[in-house]
Amino acid sequence: MIKLFAVGNRFMKDDGIAIAVAQELKNSPLSQSIEIIIGETDSYWCFDQINRNDFVIILDALYPDMLPGSVHVFSLNKALAQDSNCTGQHDMSIIDLMRIYKLNLNGYIIGIETAEVELGYDFSNSLARKFDKICADVRKSIDNIVLEVPNYA
Repeated sequence: MIKLFAVGNRFMKDDGIAIAVAQELKNSPLSQSIEIIIGETDSYWCFDQINRNDFVIILDALYPDMLPGSVHVFSLNKALAQDSNCTGQHDMSIIDLMRIYKLNLNGYIIGIETAEVELGYDFSNSLARKFDKICADVRKSIDNIVLEVPNYA
């Protein structure tokens, strides 16, 4: 099964962009072909939702100082192969947990570039203005991924 996990903190402005996009996707026909899981900051709960034969898509905010609102797709296998920057058990991401438990899954990470990550409930003006385009870009990325893995559909 294809599972999309939306992670982030909706109380830290743009860090919650993945959650808002996933909520929009839940109202689209896409939700018929993949399971959309709003995981927020609960990495352990998200990890518990994964089966060894799942194809995983993680939707999250990115902070590499690129164009705010831009959408990037990365191989989950490459992310799993990188060293963790986890400093304690409460800092673990879903990817850290996959590494620890040697859960090598097929999948992708879809990242949305942020403009502001600080305490606040609203998105930055930059992301708020581009929200519809961000949703369309994420949807297109997911559609391309789903076409690549027909045996999961």
